Amino acid sequence: MSRINIEQWPELCNVFEQFFSDIHGEVEHTDDALRFISPSDSVQTSLFLYRRGSFAASMPLHGIDAKVEHLHFDKEENQIQLLGAGVDYTYKVPPQLMMLQGE
Repeated sequence: MSRINIEQWPELCNVFEQFFSDIHGEVEHTDDALRFISPSDSVQTSLFLYRRGSFAASMPLHGIDAKVEHLHFDKEENQIQLLGAGVDYTYKVPPQLMMLQGE
């Protein structure tokens, strides 16, 4: 599991991209934002993370907007825990988006 502070933006960008490398969807990276968006023909989910600490997540049946300070990436469980003042949110990758080995 990787724990990264939002202020460690370059490292956070690398870990974010690596985390989603085996997951069906699109990762976008700019100087100020990271985005994961699932394919339109699959489970609709997204995670947007902004350099200033704001994030927005969308999962089937719910969504959230908040500000974070730390992120915990857990590749084994395919989840990211986002932590901030009054926020403890876990983004779980839907199993339908997991790529099969050898794809």
